[in-house]
Amino acid sequence: MQSLAMYCVMSFLSSALFAQEVAVPAPPLRDQGRIQQEWLKVRLEKILPMLMRENNVSMWVIPMREYNEDPVFTSLVSATTFAARRRTMYVFFDRGAELGIERLALGGTSQGGLYIAYRDTTLGNAELWGKDQWKLLTKVIQERDPKNISVNISHTHAISDGLSAGEWEQLQEALRPELLRRVVRAGRLPLDFISLRIPEMLPTYRTMMRTVHAIIAEAFSNKVITPGVTRTDDVVRWLRQKAQDLGYDTWFHPSVSVQRRA
Repeated sequence: MQSLAMYCVMSFLSSALFAQEVAVPAPPLRDQGRIQQEWLKVRLEKILPMLMRENNVSMWVIPMREYNEDPVFTSLVSATTFAARRRTMYVFFDRGAELGIERLALGGTSQGGLYIAYRDTTLGNAELWGKDQWKLLTKVIQERDPKNISVNISHTHAISDGLSAGEWEQLQEALRPELLRRVVRAGRLPLDFISLRIPEMLPTYRTMMRTVHAIIAEAFSNKVITPGVTRTDDVVRWLRQKAQDLGYDTWFHPSVSVQRRA
C-alpha cells in the first residue's frame, strides 16, 4: 500500500499538468493495516477461488522458510506479518462452489482469522517443525485427495518461481511417487493473484497517483530547482526524501535526466 512508483521525465509541461494535485501523506500504520486486512479478506474470498478454477488447480501448496519468502507471500498475509514463521506452508484446497476454498496455515498464524492455523491434534495441537511438519503436510493432502497439486515453479515468470530448491526437494520426499505424480505448475496462478486488484482498492490507488503527480510537479518546479545550480541527482534525492517524509516507500530508485537536442 505504501509504495509509490515514480516514472519521472523532465518536461516543461510537468508543472502545468499536475500543479493542481495535492500530495496526501500515507495514513497511520494502524489504518493502513485495517484497510489492507479488508482487501486481503476480499481477495482470498473472491479472487483466489476464481483463479484456482481458471487454472484448473485443485490444491495449491506454498512452503517457504523465514528469510526466503515466496514472492506471493506478501499478497497472502496481513500487513503486520513481515516474514514466514521459521517454515510456513500455505495450503489452499478447492472444496467446490458451495464450500469454497479451504485455507490452511501449517506454521504461522491465522492472519486475523482468514486461515485455519492447522496443528497436529495427536501431539496436543502442537505447531511442528522439521520432518514432522512435512509429515503433517502429507497427512493434509492424503485426507483431501486433490486431483492435482500446484507448486510455484516457473521457467517463464520469475514471480511464479518462488519454491526454493531445498523446499522442493523436501516436498518431493514428503509427497512420495503416488502424490508426486499429481504435481502441476500453474505459473499464472501466483502471477495473477499478485497482480489483480479489486474495486475496493481504487479510491486508495487514485489518491496515491494524485500524490505522485503532485510530487513530480513540485520536483520540477522552482521550489526545488534553481537554474544553473541544481543537478539532476539533487532532484532524485529530493524525490526519495519527499516520498519518505510523506510516509511512503519507493519501489525503486527514481531517475532524472536532462535530454538536449543532438
